[in-house]
Amino acid sequence: MRRLPWILILATLAIVIGLFVGRDPEHAARLSEMYRNVTLTGDTREMVIMLLALGVGAFIVYLTMTRR
Repeated sequence: MRRLPWILILATLAIVIGLFVGRDPEHAARLSEMYRNVTLTGDTREMVIMLLALGVGAFIVYLTMTRR
């Protein structure tokens, strides 16, 4: 079975649930606090960005080396 319909269904479901939870002020406040607690700051953010850049670069090198 094709994956595209399942991906669209799951994305739509996630959006609808997010809108439903965002309407209740108590849930919205807890969700906002959770997002603030999870946010990467300072040196951690720089390290994550550096690792992502290194991973993307390594993947590009892998693709160029294996596509001969």
